[in-house]
Amino acid sequence: MNGCFINLQDSIARREAMELQLRALGLPGIARLEATGTHGLPAHATLPDAPVSPREHACFLSHAGAIDSAPHGDFFLVLEDDALLSRALPPLLRQPDALAQLGGFDLVFLECMPGISAPGLLALWQALRKHLPHDAHGAGMPRDAIGGVEILDARGLYNWGAVAYLVTPQGLRTLPPLLREALAAGPALAFDMTLNTLVHDGRIRAAVLAPFLATPALSSHAQSTIDDRPRAAGNDALSGALRRLFFAGPLDAPALEAHVGAYRHAALTQDPQLQLLADLMAQLFVISARPPH
Repeated sequence: MNGCFINLQDSIARREAMELQLRALGLPGIARLEATGTHGLPAHATLPDAPVSPREHACFLSHAGAIDSAPHGDFFLVLEDDALLSRALPPLLRQPDALAQLGGFDLVFLECMPGISAPGLLALWQALRKHLPHDAHGAGMPRDAIGGVEILDARGLYNWGAVAYLVTPQGLRTLPPLLREALAAGPALAFDMTLNTLVHDGRIRAAVLAPFLATPALSSHAQSTIDDRPRAAGNDALSGALRRLFFAGPLDAPALEAHVGAYRHAALTQDPQLQLLADLMAQLFVISARPPH
């Protein structure tokens, strides 16, 4: 399996951690690709009214460059340097039959921030419960000893995120001109939101594997290298924890609880009807997700 992880020149700790992880997983074909920095961006990218920030623009160029430079004819794995990978990933990448099932897509996301909709979250939850070892919450098998993955259509499920994805042989032909088109137009959106638009407009076909075979580190948003755009700490913490819940790998429940503790039980709204709606949605989701007695 060929691929790359995108890493800024001065992000040495991230580089070393990623290289250590890839060696431990036996993925020697995933090489470092130096990320594009903000120096040398076109003049319009640094204007105050640019639709994306300079770091978002540079991130877009990094991903587009990775895909554009990939050798054709095989799958290509693209990682950001804060990706945590499941031990279930390497066996999948070595199975020709498994990869053949993905050949009709352009992109295959190993994780994402899903849209906050009951059908999408329910599909992810059901895939997790189906494939996790039955005693994963006890003293038995770890969460990465999954029995398989579900191939879910990204349309209607994928919201954002580009921490880890496979570009298929088909995608290596279809994506580069689409990304060049988006870059020539600004870009008007960040890289992952451009993918969202391409998926939902039907210009590319993408899948999401569930349970997730990768996840960003919980600290990623607080330590993001894209630090020149507005951030909402509560949204970052909750979305990061949500993604981790669907990961086929160590959950680290105490750290997860601490990560969201300040937000999990905070008052959501002063609007009583909106609060009622939130409570009803939560109860209905649990009723739908739990197995029948």
